[in-house]
Amino acid sequence: MTKPPTPRLKAPKSGARVRMYRQGHGDCFLLTFKRSRSPKPFFMLIDCGRKKGSTPDDLVAKEIDIDAVIEEIWKDTGGKLDVVVVTHEHEDHVSGFPKAGDDTHPFSKFHVEDLWLAWTEDETDADANRYREIYGDKLLTLALAHEKLTALQGIGAPEGAAEEIAEFLELETGHRTGAAVLKEACIEMGVAPRDMIEGPEHAFAAARSTKIRGKRYKERLAGLRSMVKGEIKFLSPGDPPLALKGVKDVRVFPFGPPRDQHLLTSLDPRQSEEFHLGPFAMGDVGAGLFAAFDGDTKGKSSSPFAPRYVIAEGEISDSVKEDAAPERSYLSRTYLAEDAADRRIDGDWMGEAEGLALRLNSEVNNTSLVLAFELEKSGKTMLFTGDAQRGSWVSWADLSWQIDGATITAKDLLARCTFYKAGHHGSHNATLNGSLDSAHPNLNWMAQGAYANDFVAMVPSNKTWAWGKSRPWRHPMKAIEHALIDKTRSRLLMIEPHTPERHDAHAGPEFDAMWEAFLNATRSEEVAIEYVVEDTPVAP
Repeated sequence: MTKPPTPRLKAPKSGARVRMYRQGHGDCFLLTFKRSRSPKPFFMLIDCGRKKGSTPDDLVAKEIDIDAVIEEIWKDTGGKLDVVVVTHEHEDHVSGFPKAGDDTHPFSKFHVEDLWLAWTEDETDADANRYREIYGDKLLTLALAHEKLTALQGIGAPEGAAEEIAEFLELETGHRTGAAVLKEACIEMGVAPRDMIEGPEHAFAAARSTKIRGKRYKERLAGLRSMVKGEIKFLSPGDPPLALKGVKDVRVFPFGPPRDQHLLTSLDPRQSEEFHLGPFAMGDVGAGLFAAFDGDTKGKSSSPFAPRYVIAEGEISDSVKEDAAPERSYLSRTYLAEDAADRRIDGDWMGEAEGLALRLNSEVNNTSLVLAFELEKSGKTMLFTGDAQRGSWVSWADLSWQIDGATITAKDLLARCTFYKAGHHGSHNATLNGSLDSAHPNLNWMAQGAYANDFVAMVPSNKTWAWGKSRPWRHPMKAIEHALIDKTRSRLLMIEPHTPERHDAHAGPEFDAMWEAFLNATRSEEVAIEYVVEDTPVAP
Protein backbone atom coordinates (compact mmCIF):
# COMPACT_ATOMS: atom_id res chain seq x y z
CA MET A 1 0.00 0.00 0.00
CA THR A 2 1.37 3.38 -1.02
CA LYS A 3 2.00 5.62 1.98
CA PRO A 4 -0.24 8.69 1.78
CA PRO A 5 1.59 12.01 1.52
CA THR A 6 0.90 15.03 3.68
CA PRO A 7 -2.04 16.89 2.13
CA ARG A 8 -0.81 19.64 -0.15
CA LEU A 9 -4.01 21.66 0.12
CA LYS A 10 -4.77 23.71 3.20
CA ALA A 11 -8.25 24.38 4.47
CA PRO A 12 -9.47 27.96 4.07
CA LYS A 13 -9.83 30.00 7.23
CA SER A 14 -13.57 29.89 6.69
CA GLY A 15 -15.99 28.59 4.09
CA ALA A 16 -14.92 26.25 1.30
CA ARG A 17 -12.13 25.90 -1.20
CA VAL A 18 -13.67 24.69 -4.49
CA ARG A 19 -11.23 23.08 -6.90
CA MET A 20 -12.35 22.17 -10.43
CA TYR A 21 -9.89 19.80 -12.10
CA ARG A 22 -9.02 20.04 -15.78
CA GLN A 23 -9.06 16.32 -16.59
CA GLY A 24 -11.27 17.03 -19.60
CA HIS A 25 -14.88 17.75 -20.46
CA GLY A 26 -16.56 16.43 -17.32
CA ASP A 27 -17.08 16.95 -13.59
CA CYS A 28 -14.38 16.54 -10.96
CA PHE A 29 -14.66 18.91 -7.98
CA LEU A 30 -12.77 18.84 -4.69
CA LEU A 31 -14.26 20.76 -1.76
CA THR A 32 -12.00 21.53 1.20
CA PHE A 33 -13.33 22.61 4.61
CA LYS A 34 -11.65 23.45 7.92
CA ARG A 35 -12.18 21.07 10.82
CA SER A 36 -12.98 22.62 14.18
CA ARG A 37 -10.64 20.44 16.29
CA SER A 38 -8.06 19.09 13.88
CA PRO A 39 -5.46 20.63 11.57
CA LYS A 40 -6.35 18.05 8.91
CA PRO A 41 -8.69 19.44 6.26
CA PHE A 42 -12.01 17.80 5.42
CA PHE A 43 -12.03 16.69 1.76
CA MET A 44 -15.10 15.96 -0.35
CA LEU A 45 -14.81 14.86 -3.99
CA ILE A 46 -17.84 15.34 -6.23
CA ASP A 47 -17.59 13.09 -9.32
CA CYS A 48 -14.51 12.22 -11.34
CA GLY A 49 -14.93 11.68 -15.07
CA ARG A 50 -14.48 13.06 -18.57
CA LYS A 51 -15.46 12.45 -22.16
CA LYS A 52 -12.91 10.47 -24.14
CA GLY A 53 -10.58 12.67 -26.12
CA SER A 54 -11.56 15.87 -24.31
CA THR A 55 -8.37 16.55 -22.34
CA PRO A 56 -7.33 20.21 -22.82
CA ASP A 57 -4.69 20.67 -25.52
CA ASP A 58 -2.13 22.20 -23.14
CA LEU A 59 -2.25 19.07 -20.95
CA VAL A 60 -2.11 16.75 -23.96
CA ALA A 61 1.06 18.55 -25.11
CA LYS A 62 2.63 17.77 -21.73
CA GLU A 63 1.30 14.19 -21.72
CA ILE A 64 -0.87 14.88 -18.68
CA ASP A 65 -3.86 12.50 -18.84
CA ILE A 66 -6.67 11.73 -16.40
CA ASP A 67 -4.46 9.30 -14.47
CA ALA A 68 -1.96 12.12 -13.90
CA VAL A 69 -4.77 14.41 -12.72
CA ILE A 70 -5.90 11.73 -10.26
CA GLU A 71 -2.32 11.58 -8.97
CA GLU A 72 -2.55 15.33 -8.38
CA ILE A 73 -5.75 14.83 -6.38
CA TRP A 74 -3.86 12.21 -4.36
CA LYS A 75 -1.17 14.76 -3.54
CA ASP A 76 -3.71 17.52 -2.85
CA THR A 77 -5.61 15.41 -0.32
CA GLY A 78 -2.94 13.14 1.08
CA GLY A 79 -4.95 10.21 -0.27
CA LYS A 80 -7.83 10.59 2.23
CA LEU A 81 -11.31 11.54 1.04
CA ASP A 82 -13.84 12.04 3.81
CA VAL A 83 -16.78 11.91 1.39
CA VAL A 84 -17.09 11.00 -2.27
CA VAL A 85 -20.29 12.13 -4.01
CA VAL A 86 -21.41 10.52 -7.26
CA THR A 87 -24.16 12.56 -8.88
CA HIS A 88 -25.05 10.03 -11.61
CA GLU A 89 -23.56 7.26 -13.73
CA HIS A 90 -22.31 8.86 -16.90
CA GLU A 91 -18.85 8.63 -18.42
CA ASP A 92 -18.08 12.29 -17.81
CA HIS A 93 -18.83 11.89 -14.09
CA VAL A 94 -17.54 8.43 -13.11
CA SER A 95 -14.97 7.22 -15.66
CA GLY A 96 -12.13 8.29 -13.34
CA PHE A 97 -13.12 5.70 -10.73
CA PRO A 98 -11.75 2.14 -10.81
CA LYS A 99 -13.63 -1.02 -11.67
CA ALA A 100 -13.97 -3.50 -8.82
CA GLY A 101 -10.73 -5.39 -8.30
CA ASP A 102 -8.61 -3.05 -10.41
CA ASP A 103 -5.75 -2.46 -7.97
CA THR A 104 -3.59 -0.86 -10.65
CA HIS A 105 -5.94 2.08 -11.14
CA PRO A 106 -4.53 5.30 -9.62
CA PHE A 107 -7.74 5.96 -7.70
CA SER A 108 -7.71 2.53 -6.05
CA LYS A 109 -5.10 3.63 -3.48
CA PHE A 110 -7.32 6.34 -1.98
CA HIS A 111 -8.92 5.96 1.44
CA VAL A 112 -12.63 6.66 0.90
CA GLU A 113 -14.48 7.12 4.16
CA ASP A 114 -18.12 7.79 3.15
CA LEU A 115 -20.02 7.68 -0.14
CA TRP A 116 -23.12 9.73 -0.95
CA LEU A 117 -25.46 8.61 -3.74
CA ALA A 118 -28.94 9.51 -4.92
CA TRP A 119 -31.90 7.38 -3.83
CA THR A 120 -32.06 6.04 -7.39
CA GLU A 121 -28.98 3.89 -6.62
CA ASP A 122 -30.55 2.16 -3.60
CA GLU A 123 -31.32 -1.49 -4.41
CA THR A 124 -33.73 -1.65 -1.48
CA ASP A 125 -35.81 1.28 -2.73
CA ALA A 126 -38.97 0.21 -4.57
CA ASP A 127 -39.19 3.43 -6.58
CA ALA A 128 -35.57 3.10 -7.65
CA ASN A 129 -36.04 -0.53 -8.69
CA ARG A 130 -39.10 0.35 -10.75
CA TYR A 131 -37.25 3.17 -12.48
CA ARG A 132 -34.25 0.96 -13.27
CA GLU A 133 -36.48 -1.77 -14.66
CA ILE A 134 -38.14 0.67 -17.06
CA TYR A 135 -34.75 2.10 -17.98
CA GLY A 136 -33.36 -1.40 -18.62
CA ASP A 137 -36.17 -2.28 -21.01
CA LYS A 138 -35.54 0.92 -22.96
CA LEU A 139 -31.80 0.28 -23.09
CA LEU A 140 -32.25 -3.26 -24.39
CA THR A 141 -34.73 -1.99 -26.98
CA LEU A 142 -32.11 0.50 -28.14
CA ALA A 143 -29.49 -2.25 -28.33
CA LEU A 144 -31.73 -4.31 -30.62
CA ALA A 145 -32.42 -1.18 -32.70
CA HIS A 146 -28.67 -0.83 -33.25
CA GLU A 147 -28.42 -4.39 -34.53
CA LYS A 148 -31.34 -3.81 -36.91
CA LEU A 149 -29.91 -0.53 -38.20
CA THR A 150 -26.48 -2.10 -38.70
CA ALA A 151 -28.01 -4.88 -40.78
CA LEU A 152 -29.90 -2.34 -42.88
CA GLN A 153 -26.99 -0.02 -43.69
CA GLY A 154 -27.12 0.75 -47.39
CA ILE A 155 -30.51 -0.93 -47.86
CA GLY A 156 -32.96 1.31 -46.06
CA ALA A 157 -31.45 2.73 -42.89
CA PRO A 158 -30.47 6.42 -42.84
CA GLU A 159 -26.76 7.00 -43.29
CA GLY A 160 -25.01 7.29 -39.95
CA ALA A 161 -28.02 6.19 -37.90
CA ALA A 162 -26.29 3.10 -36.46
CA GLU A 163 -23.25 5.21 -35.52
CA GLU A 164 -25.45 7.64 -33.60
CA ILE A 165 -26.90 4.76 -31.56
CA ALA A 166 -23.43 3.26 -31.05
CA GLU A 167 -22.23 6.47 -29.40
CA PHE A 168 -25.08 6.39 -26.93
CA LEU A 169 -24.64 2.70 -26.17
CA GLU A 170 -21.00 3.37 -25.40
CA LEU A 171 -21.94 6.26 -23.12
CA GLU A 172 -24.46 4.14 -21.22
CA THR A 173 -22.79 0.71 -21.18
CA GLY A 174 -19.20 0.96 -22.38
CA HIS A 175 -20.09 -1.10 -25.50
CA ARG A 176 -20.53 0.24 -29.03
CA THR A 177 -22.68 -2.59 -30.43
CA GLY A 178 -26.15 -3.75 -29.56
CA ALA A 179 -24.99 -7.38 -29.75
CA ALA A 180 -22.43 -6.80 -27.00
CA VAL A 181 -24.99 -5.09 -24.77
CA LEU A 182 -27.57 -7.84 -25.24
CA LYS A 183 -25.04 -10.61 -24.71
CA GLU A 184 -23.63 -9.05 -21.54
CA ALA A 185 -27.13 -8.46 -20.17
CA CYS A 186 -27.82 -12.17 -20.50
CA ILE A 187 -24.50 -13.18 -18.98
CA GLU A 188 -24.95 -10.81 -16.03
CA MET A 189 -28.27 -12.43 -15.17
CA GLY A 190 -27.09 -15.99 -15.77
CA VAL A 191 -29.25 -16.49 -18.84
CA ALA A 192 -27.83 -18.34 -21.84
CA PRO A 193 -29.15 -16.65 -25.02
CA ARG A 194 -29.37 -18.59 -28.24
CA ASP A 195 -26.45 -18.25 -30.54
CA MET A 196 -26.30 -14.64 -31.75
CA ILE A 197 -25.99 -15.98 -35.30
CA GLU A 198 -29.69 -16.91 -35.11
CA GLY A 199 -30.51 -13.26 -34.69
CA PRO A 200 -30.35 -10.62 -31.93
CA GLU A 201 -34.09 -11.06 -31.25
CA HIS A 202 -33.29 -14.23 -29.29
CA ALA A 203 -30.82 -12.44 -27.05
CA PHE A 204 -33.29 -9.56 -26.68
CA ALA A 205 -36.04 -11.93 -25.53
CA ALA A 206 -33.71 -13.70 -23.12
CA ALA A 207 -32.39 -10.45 -21.65
CA ARG A 208 -35.93 -9.02 -21.35
CA SER A 209 -37.07 -12.11 -19.45
CA THR A 210 -34.51 -11.37 -16.74
CA LYS A 211 -35.84 -7.85 -16.02
CA ILE A 212 -32.29 -6.56 -16.49
CA ARG A 213 -31.93 -3.03 -15.16
CA GLY A 214 -29.11 -1.76 -17.30
CA LYS A 215 -25.36 -1.82 -16.75
CA ARG A 216 -24.31 1.69 -17.70
CA TYR A 217 -21.22 2.59 -15.67
CA LYS A 218 -22.22 0.42 -12.73
CA GLU A 219 -18.86 -1.35 -12.76
CA ARG A 220 -17.21 1.97 -11.84
CA LEU A 221 -19.69 2.63 -9.06
CA ALA A 222 -19.30 -0.95 -7.83
CA GLY A 223 -15.55 -0.44 -7.65
CA LEU A 224 -15.99 2.77 -5.69
CA ARG A 225 -18.50 1.19 -3.32
CA SER A 226 -16.05 -1.60 -2.55
CA MET A 227 -13.53 1.01 -1.36
CA VAL A 228 -15.80 2.65 1.23
CA LYS A 229 -14.56 2.27 4.80
CA GLY A 230 -17.44 4.03 6.50
CA GLU A 231 -21.03 4.60 5.40
CA ILE A 232 -22.90 4.66 2.10
CA LYS A 233 -25.79 7.12 2.19
CA PHE A 234 -28.67 7.29 -0.29
CA LEU A 235 -30.14 10.78 -0.30
CA SER A 236 -33.63 11.98 -1.19
CA PRO A 237 -34.89 15.53 -1.73
CA GLY A 238 -36.10 17.06 1.51
CA ASP A 239 -34.03 14.76 3.73
CA PRO A 240 -32.79 16.51 6.88
CA PRO A 241 -29.63 18.53 6.17
CA LEU A 242 -26.40 16.62 6.60
CA ALA A 243 -23.42 17.68 8.70
CA LEU A 244 -19.80 17.16 7.72
CA LYS A 245 -17.93 15.20 10.39
CA GLY A 246 -15.71 17.49 12.41
CA VAL A 247 -16.75 20.60 10.47
CA LYS A 248 -18.77 23.35 12.12
CA ASP A 249 -21.18 25.79 10.52
CA VAL A 250 -21.74 23.82 7.30
CA ARG A 251 -24.84 21.84 6.44
CA VAL A 252 -25.86 20.14 3.22
CA PHE A 253 -29.41 20.11 1.83
CA PRO A 254 -30.42 17.39 -0.69
CA PHE A 255 -32.47 18.96 -3.51
CA GLY A 256 -32.78 16.15 -6.06
CA PRO A 257 -33.46 13.92 -7.90
CA PRO A 258 -37.24 14.15 -7.48
CA ARG A 259 -39.31 11.20 -6.30
CA ASP A 260 -42.21 12.10 -8.56
CA GLN A 261 -41.96 9.87 -11.66
CA HIS A 262 -43.45 12.54 -13.90
CA LEU A 263 -40.88 15.11 -12.82
CA LEU A 264 -38.05 12.57 -12.89
CA THR A 265 -38.74 12.03 -16.59
CA SER A 266 -39.57 15.65 -17.44
CA LEU A 267 -36.43 16.65 -19.28
CA ASP A 268 -36.55 19.76 -21.46
CA PRO A 269 -37.37 23.35 -20.47
CA ARG A 270 -40.71 24.74 -21.59
CA GLN A 271 -41.60 28.20 -22.83
CA SER A 272 -40.42 30.79 -20.28
CA GLU A 273 -38.11 28.21 -18.67
CA GLU A 274 -35.89 28.18 -21.76
CA PHE A 275 -32.94 30.36 -22.60
CA HIS A 276 -33.39 31.62 -26.12
CA LEU A 277 -31.11 31.38 -29.10
CA GLY A 278 -31.60 34.86 -30.51
CA PRO A 279 -35.34 35.14 -31.29
CA PHE A 280 -35.95 31.41 -30.84
CA ALA A 281 -36.34 29.08 -27.87
CA MET A 282 -34.33 25.89 -28.30
CA GLY A 283 -37.44 23.87 -29.14
CA ASP A 284 -38.99 26.41 -31.53
CA VAL A 285 -39.47 25.71 -35.21
CA GLY A 286 -36.70 27.73 -36.86
CA ALA A 287 -34.20 27.51 -33.99
CA GLY A 288 -32.02 25.17 -36.03
CA LEU A 289 -32.06 27.54 -39.00
CA PHE A 290 -31.09 30.46 -36.81
CA ALA A 291 -28.24 28.47 -35.26
CA ALA A 292 -27.04 27.43 -38.70
CA PHE A 293 -27.06 30.95 -40.15
CA ASP A 294 -26.05 33.00 -37.10
CA GLY A 295 -22.37 33.41 -37.87
CA ASP A 296 -21.83 29.66 -38.20
CA THR A 297 -20.27 29.26 -41.64
CA LYS A 298 -20.08 25.50 -41.29
CA GLY A 299 -23.85 25.27 -40.95
CA LYS A 300 -23.75 23.46 -37.62
CA SER A 301 -26.92 23.45 -35.57
CA SER A 302 -27.07 23.98 -31.82
CA SER A 303 -27.84 20.28 -31.45
CA PRO A 304 -24.99 17.75 -31.43
CA PHE A 305 -27.01 15.65 -33.89
CA ALA A 306 -27.99 16.10 -37.50
CA PRO A 307 -31.47 17.67 -37.74
CA ARG A 308 -32.90 14.57 -39.39
CA TYR A 309 -32.12 12.63 -36.19
CA VAL A 310 -33.71 15.06 -33.74
CA ILE A 311 -37.24 14.38 -32.53
CA ALA A 312 -39.12 16.77 -30.27
CA GLU A 313 -40.29 15.23 -27.02
CA GLY A 314 -43.91 15.66 -28.05
CA GLU A 315 -43.31 13.60 -31.18
CA ILE A 316 -41.86 10.59 -29.36
CA SER A 317 -44.40 7.77 -29.32
CA ASP A 318 -46.01 6.56 -26.13
CA SER A 319 -43.77 3.51 -26.25
CA VAL A 320 -40.83 5.49 -24.93
CA LYS A 321 -42.75 7.37 -22.23
CA GLU A 322 -41.93 6.49 -18.67
CA ASP A 323 -44.93 4.27 -18.01
CA ALA A 324 -45.05 2.40 -21.33
CA ALA A 325 -45.50 -1.33 -20.99
CA PRO A 326 -42.54 -3.30 -22.43
CA GLU A 327 -44.76 -5.18 -24.85
CA ARG A 328 -45.68 -1.88 -26.53
CA SER A 329 -42.10 -1.38 -27.67
CA TYR A 330 -42.01 0.24 -31.08
CA LEU A 331 -39.56 -2.44 -32.18
CA SER A 332 -42.41 -4.95 -32.15
CA ARG A 333 -43.54 -3.48 -35.49
CA THR A 334 -43.29 -5.78 -38.46
CA TYR A 335 -39.82 -6.43 -39.80
CA LEU A 336 -39.95 -7.91 -43.29
CA ALA A 337 -36.91 -9.66 -44.77
CA GLU A 338 -37.95 -11.80 -47.72
CA ASP A 339 -34.42 -11.75 -49.07
CA ALA A 340 -31.28 -9.67 -48.72
CA ALA A 341 -31.92 -7.69 -51.89
CA ASP A 342 -35.50 -6.80 -51.08
CA ARG A 343 -35.48 -6.00 -47.37
CA ARG A 344 -38.16 -3.58 -46.29
CA ILE A 345 -39.09 -2.18 -42.91
CA ASP A 346 -41.80 -0.13 -41.32
CA GLY A 347 -39.48 2.85 -41.11
CA ASP A 348 -41.10 4.91 -38.35
CA TRP A 349 -39.06 3.23 -35.63
CA MET A 350 -35.74 4.24 -37.19
CA GLY A 351 -36.30 7.88 -36.35
CA GLU A 352 -37.67 6.94 -32.94
CA ALA A 353 -34.47 5.03 -32.17
CA GLU A 354 -32.46 8.25 -32.22
CA GLY A 355 -35.16 9.98 -30.21
CA LEU A 356 -34.99 7.22 -27.62
CA ALA A 357 -31.20 7.46 -27.46
CA LEU A 358 -31.45 11.17 -26.72
CA ARG A 359 -34.09 10.56 -24.11
CA LEU A 360 -32.20 7.78 -22.32
CA ASN A 361 -29.18 10.03 -21.98
CA SER A 362 -31.29 12.81 -20.51
CA GLU A 363 -33.19 10.50 -18.16
CA VAL A 364 -29.94 9.43 -16.52
CA ASN A 365 -28.89 13.09 -16.27
CA ASN A 366 -32.10 13.86 -14.40
CA THR A 367 -31.29 11.26 -11.73
CA SER A 368 -28.44 13.54 -10.63
CA LEU A 369 -27.94 14.05 -6.92
CA VAL A 370 -28.32 17.80 -6.32
CA LEU A 371 -26.80 19.33 -3.18
CA ALA A 372 -26.91 22.82 -1.67
CA PHE A 373 -24.20 23.64 0.87
CA GLU A 374 -25.02 26.30 3.44
CA LEU A 375 -22.22 28.23 5.17
CA GLU A 376 -24.07 29.15 8.33
CA LYS A 377 -22.10 32.16 9.53
CA SER A 378 -22.72 34.17 6.38
CA GLY A 379 -25.77 32.34 5.07
CA LYS A 380 -24.04 31.86 1.71
CA THR A 381 -24.91 28.72 -0.20
CA MET A 382 -23.23 26.73 -2.96
CA LEU A 383 -25.27 24.74 -5.48
CA PHE A 384 -23.97 21.57 -7.17
CA THR A 385 -26.49 20.19 -9.66
CA GLY A 386 -24.72 17.39 -11.53
CA ASP A 387 -26.58 17.28 -14.85
CA ALA A 388 -30.08 17.75 -13.39
CA GLN A 389 -32.67 18.76 -15.96
CA ARG A 390 -36.06 20.42 -16.06
CA GLY A 391 -38.11 18.13 -13.79
CA SER A 392 -35.53 18.23 -11.03
CA TRP A 393 -35.35 22.01 -11.07
CA VAL A 394 -39.14 22.36 -10.97
CA SER A 395 -39.37 19.96 -8.00
CA TRP A 396 -37.22 22.21 -5.79
CA ALA A 397 -40.06 24.73 -5.52
CA ASP A 398 -41.86 22.42 -3.07
CA LEU A 399 -38.89 21.73 -0.78
CA SER A 400 -38.75 23.05 2.78
CA TRP A 401 -37.08 22.17 6.07
CA GLN A 402 -38.04 22.91 9.68
CA ILE A 403 -34.90 24.03 11.51
CA ASP A 404 -34.89 25.52 15.02
CA GLY A 405 -38.55 26.44 14.72
CA ALA A 406 -38.11 28.21 11.39
CA THR A 407 -39.07 27.13 7.88
CA ILE A 408 -36.30 27.21 5.29
CA THR A 409 -37.29 26.74 1.66
CA ALA A 410 -35.22 25.95 -1.39
CA LYS A 411 -36.03 29.44 -2.62
CA ASP A 412 -34.51 30.89 0.58
CA LEU A 413 -31.33 28.89 0.04
CA LEU A 414 -31.09 29.82 -3.64
CA ALA A 415 -31.53 33.51 -2.83
CA ARG A 416 -28.30 33.26 -0.83
CA CYS A 417 -26.47 31.21 -3.47
CA THR A 418 -23.08 32.79 -4.24
CA PHE A 419 -21.56 29.79 -6.04
CA TYR A 420 -23.19 27.78 -8.84
CA LYS A 421 -21.73 24.69 -10.49
CA ALA A 422 -23.50 24.99 -13.85
CA GLY A 423 -25.51 21.93 -14.77
CA HIS A 424 -24.60 19.67 -17.69
CA HIS A 425 -21.63 21.77 -18.76
CA GLY A 426 -23.88 24.73 -19.57
CA SER A 427 -26.24 22.78 -21.83
CA HIS A 428 -29.65 24.25 -22.72
CA ASN A 429 -31.54 21.64 -20.68
CA ALA A 430 -29.83 22.01 -17.31
CA THR A 431 -30.19 25.66 -16.25
CA LEU A 432 -33.68 27.13 -16.21
CA ASN A 433 -34.53 30.66 -17.21
CA GLY A 434 -37.11 32.82 -15.46
CA SER A 435 -37.56 35.65 -13.02
CA LEU A 436 -37.72 36.06 -9.26
CA ASP A 437 -41.53 35.90 -9.56
CA SER A 438 -41.56 32.67 -11.59
CA ALA A 439 -43.19 29.67 -9.97
CA HIS A 440 -40.29 27.46 -11.02
CA PRO A 441 -36.71 27.71 -9.66
CA ASN A 442 -34.35 29.35 -12.12
CA LEU A 443 -31.06 31.17 -12.44
CA ASN A 444 -32.61 34.44 -11.29
CA TRP A 445 -33.73 32.96 -7.99
CA MET A 446 -30.03 32.84 -7.10
CA ALA A 447 -27.88 35.51 -5.47
CA GLN A 448 -30.48 38.05 -4.43
CA GLY A 449 -29.76 41.41 -2.80
CA ALA A 450 -26.29 41.80 -1.33
CA TYR A 451 -25.47 38.18 -2.21
CA ALA A 452 -25.35 39.22 -5.88
CA ASN A 453 -22.04 40.96 -5.19
CA ASP A 454 -20.36 37.60 -4.51
CA PHE A 455 -21.93 35.39 -7.18
CA VAL A 456 -19.46 33.14 -9.05
CA ALA A 457 -20.10 30.20 -11.40
CA MET A 458 -17.99 27.31 -12.64
CA VAL A 459 -18.80 25.49 -15.88
CA PRO A 460 -17.02 22.11 -16.18
CA SER A 461 -16.71 22.49 -19.93
CA ASN A 462 -13.78 22.24 -22.29
CA LYS A 463 -15.48 24.71 -24.59
CA THR A 464 -12.65 24.58 -27.13
CA TRP A 465 -13.14 20.82 -27.55
CA ALA A 466 -16.95 20.74 -27.30
CA TRP A 467 -17.52 23.44 -29.90
CA GLY A 468 -14.74 22.14 -32.13
CA LYS A 469 -16.16 18.64 -32.63
CA SER A 470 -17.35 17.61 -36.10
CA ARG A 471 -20.79 17.32 -34.50
CA PRO A 472 -20.34 20.01 -31.85
CA TRP A 473 -21.81 19.95 -28.39
CA ARG A 474 -22.74 23.53 -27.63
CA HIS A 475 -21.39 23.37 -24.09
CA PRO A 476 -21.95 25.95 -22.84
CA MET A 477 -24.89 27.16 -24.90
CA LYS A 478 -24.24 30.75 -25.98
CA ALA A 479 -27.39 32.14 -24.37
CA ILE A 480 -26.63 30.45 -21.03
CA GLU A 481 -22.98 31.49 -21.15
CA HIS A 482 -24.03 35.10 -21.73
CA ALA A 483 -26.61 34.88 -18.93
CA LEU A 484 -23.96 33.56 -16.56
CA ILE A 485 -21.50 36.27 -17.59
CA ASP A 486 -24.15 38.86 -16.85
CA LYS A 487 -25.26 37.26 -13.58
CA THR A 488 -21.71 36.75 -12.29
CA ARG A 489 -20.44 40.06 -13.70
CA SER A 490 -17.72 38.16 -15.60
CA ARG A 491 -16.80 35.93 -12.66
CA LEU A 492 -17.22 32.76 -14.72
CA LEU A 493 -14.68 29.91 -14.74
CA MET A 494 -14.32 27.02 -17.21
CA ILE A 495 -12.02 24.06 -17.73
CA GLU A 496 -10.92 25.54 -21.05
CA PRO A 497 -10.40 28.37 -21.66
CA HIS A 498 -9.33 28.50 -18.03
CA THR A 499 -8.24 32.10 -17.58
CA PRO A 500 -10.94 34.45 -16.23
CA GLU A 501 -11.99 37.07 -18.76
CA ARG A 502 -13.32 40.46 -17.72
CA HIS A 503 -15.90 41.50 -20.29
CA ASP A 504 -16.48 45.06 -21.46
CA ALA A 505 -19.82 45.31 -19.69
CA HIS A 506 -18.01 44.88 -16.36
CA ALA A 507 -14.87 46.88 -17.11
CA GLY A 508 -15.97 50.12 -15.44
CA PRO A 509 -14.46 51.45 -12.21
CA GLU A 510 -17.61 50.50 -10.30
CA PHE A 511 -16.62 46.84 -10.79
CA ASP A 512 -12.90 47.22 -9.94
CA ALA A 513 -13.12 46.27 -6.26
CA MET A 514 -15.39 43.31 -7.05
CA TRP A 515 -13.06 42.02 -9.77
CA GLU A 516 -10.00 42.41 -7.57
CA ALA A 517 -11.65 40.43 -4.76
CA PHE A 518 -12.57 37.72 -7.26
CA LEU A 519 -9.01 37.43 -8.54
CA ASN A 520 -7.67 37.25 -4.99
CA ALA A 521 -10.00 34.31 -4.28
CA THR A 522 -9.19 32.55 -7.58
CA ARG A 523 -6.22 30.52 -8.71
CA SER A 524 -5.86 29.12 -12.22
CA GLU A 525 -3.33 26.29 -12.44
CA GLU A 526 -2.22 23.72 -14.96
CA VAL A 527 -4.44 20.91 -13.64
CA ALA A 528 -7.13 22.83 -11.75
CA ILE A 529 -9.02 26.09 -11.28
CA GLU A 530 -9.71 27.05 -7.71
CA TYR A 531 -12.04 29.48 -5.97
CA VAL A 532 -12.51 30.12 -2.25
CA VAL A 533 -16.02 30.86 -1.00
CA GLU A 534 -15.45 32.68 2.28
CA ASP A 535 -17.92 32.28 5.12
CA THR A 536 -17.89 35.96 5.96
CA PRO A 537 -20.77 38.45 6.06
CA VAL A 538 -21.78 39.78 2.69
CA ALA A 539 -21.16 43.45 1.97
CA PRO A 540 -24.36 45.50 1.52
